[in-house]
Amino acid sequence: MIKTAVCIVGAGPAGASASLMLSKLKIEHYIIDKAIFPRDKTCGDGLILHAYKSLLTLGLLDAFLTNSKFIHSKNINLYIKDNLNLQFKESEDRDMAISYGKRIDFDHFLVNEMSKQYTTCQFGSGVKNLEEVAEGIRITLKNGKQITAKIVVGADGIQSIVSRKLAGFIPNKNKSSTFISAYFNNVKMPLDKAAEIRLYYRKMPLFFYVFPLANNEVNVSLGGNTQKLLDNNINLKEEIESIIKTHPKVADKFIYAEQIGAWRGWGIPYHFKKQTICGNRFLLVGDAAGLANSFYKEGVGTGMMSGIICAKKIASCLKENNFSETFMSSYKKDIDNEFGKLLRFSEFALKLANFKAIFAGFARFSKKFVEKKAPGIIKKRSY
Repeated sequence: MIKTAVCIVGAGPAGASASLMLSKLKIEHYIIDKAIFPRDKTCGDGLILHAYKSLLTLGLLDAFLTNSKFIHSKNINLYIKDNLNLQFKESEDRDMAISYGKRIDFDHFLVNEMSKQYTTCQFGSGVKNLEEVAEGIRITLKNGKQITAKIVVGADGIQSIVSRKLAGFIPNKNKSSTFISAYFNNVKMPLDKAAEIRLYYRKMPLFFYVFPLANNEVNVSLGGNTQKLLDNNINLKEEIESIIKTHPKVADKFIYAEQIGAWRGWGIPYHFKKQTICGNRFLLVGDAAGLANSFYKEGVGTGMMSGIICAKKIASCLKENNFSETFMSSYKKDIDNEFGKLLRFSEFALKLANFKAIFAGFARFSKKFVEKKAPGIIKKRSY
């Protein structure tokens, strides 16, 4: 039986960031993951806002910026209609508004930075069960190993066993998105590596992404609200292939493109408001806490920052030797202070986007104001 003060379940960006911050605070801990790194992970591969803030906090921003596997751009183009786009552009004196990197590379980058002094990694076996015992939370792995921790961090994604077992979470298809994506090469992309995001309506708003990557590859994705996809019987594979072949603003870019591998799917949870994210001896971070942005679908940055906030709360718990639900409750307030305003506005924007004409009118009316304010918004929530 292994005993530890802290055990993190999941070594993706949220869990890795919690580990890295705990090490900065000189707190020994275990981190477990069912995979062995490097491992692949289906995602849109874009990094913005809180990802930069987190990397800066962890002292990794310079290493990230100089790593050849990640590329960067000052521009994000959000097309509300073919003839209407909002441009989120970084100011001339700053480096980037968005970065791109495959998750197999980014997640491995973070894992490689984990402290050998304070971190014990248990990779290659998933969690079979969690149960409360007198000493804390006992975690039983599928390989038979058991770890008892005073505090458990659930960083195990949208299908989190920590969330289900300790927080009683029931997945809600109305509060998640489903996406598919694939890699392509030889796609005609702008020289400034700008992100292309398009609203695409098929009885509901769908979000189409084209993100450039290193080595002349791009990540192409399409998705929308999970429940609405089911209700409207929408086949994402058919829709995205139709966009690539026939869309008047997209098809020309894919004339010489070659698809690399099959279409792959993944889910994006944004149920934070209704989620229990802390309790007796546990804290949830990232997708396990439903912290993805409902409108632009980014969850890596919020996941990383939640891991950092979580680590600071753990330090307080250990100092006071208090792991009660009441003492943990300030964690949700800290998370809400960091993300709440942005996540609530994004959910409002997503609801408004269901009304195509009204949303387009709102975007057209607010275009100059939004584009003027964009650099300040980016700076406040990034680096």
